[in-house]
Amino acid sequence: MSLELKNIRLVEGGEDWISDVSLTFNQGINVLVGPNLAGKTTLMRIIAGLTKPTEGSLWLNGVDITDLSVQKRSVSFVYQQFINYPAFSVFDNIASPLKVADEKFSKELITARVEELATLLGLTPLLKRKPDELSGGQQQRVAIARALARKADLVLLDEPLANLDYKLREQLREELQEIFAETDNVVLYSTAEPSEALDFATHTVVMNQGSVQQVGDALGLYQNPASMTVAEALSDPPINLVSSKSSAKNISFGSVSIPFTHKSIGDRASFTLGLQPHRIHLYREHSSDIEFHGVVQLAEVTGSITYIHLTLDTDEYVVIEIDGAHPVDPDTRVTGFFPVSELYGFDTETGETLFVPKTGVK
Repeated sequence: MSLELKNIRLVEGGEDWISDVSLTFNQGINVLVGPNLAGKTTLMRIIAGLTKPTEGSLWLNGVDITDLSVQKRSVSFVYQQFINYPAFSVFDNIASPLKVADEKFSKELITARVEELATLLGLTPLLKRKPDELSGGQQQRVAIARALARKADLVLLDEPLANLDYKLREQLREELQEIFAETDNVVLYSTAEPSEALDFATHTVVMNQGSVQQVGDALGLYQNPASMTVAEALSDPPINLVSSKSSAKNISFGSVSIPFTHKSIGDRASFTLGLQPHRIHLYREHSSDIEFHGVVQLAEVTGSITYIHLTLDTDEYVVIEIDGAHPVDPDTRVTGFFPVSELYGFDTETGETLFVPKTGVK
């Protein structure tokens, strides 16, 4: 099973909402990741047949489905805002696509399919309840089960876990991976959360402003982003970006001068350094670690992790992510350390990646 998009473009109000997108999705889970307004939902609506592209074509298993109506496409769609029929029981919500399908299903087959999905998604004890008697997580499970009831070639999941709490997101994400592990569907899962893309660790498309930025497996994209945009899309908390001056065999990080050369810097007098928050420590791990100073603006203690927000001497902003609870008073001056080998470099004007951490996959 495969879905191919050829030169898809959508123009609305004289603006490109989707710009010349050509992609191939194979069976199993494929992830679309990017910030809000990246074009993920719009692209899914085009794939579903809800929005007609201005240019380009869509091919499912070698068959052109560009002009096929949404009713005739073999597609299921789960939205971020889960939608269930309030007057229906959980059983009838899940069964509803089978009852209205062109293909006639017997009551026995419908019951068997509903019970199969209920078992898979932990809904068996809830089949007689109405949606307003369920938690948010349970309602989203019902929406997912309904989308899977009719075995569609394309399953589109548009940020389906975004409105759930952290624990439920983790649990459902794991369950979805199990559900689609051996599937013969083409599954598209969109998310604005870098951690979700990395957790799925599968074929990943990074989007921004309606364009494809880079395609590959999520971990490979994280380690070797083609641009600053991709690095930002796959970093949570956001990657630290600091302007750097280059001269002779040194570069700068804030007011600190660092011995560093890389052929890709060339004759640039300045560029942008990137550093993941979890790569910075409050103690020196190795004698070669770079030392810098900053003033605490905020210490976010989330339980097992603390995020310390610093202002450098250059008035630039840096976040440090450390394990454990470490409350620090605002206006405290602290010292941070990081290995120079963990630095990314980006062209400030184009955003193009100049170099990646030495631990990255080449």
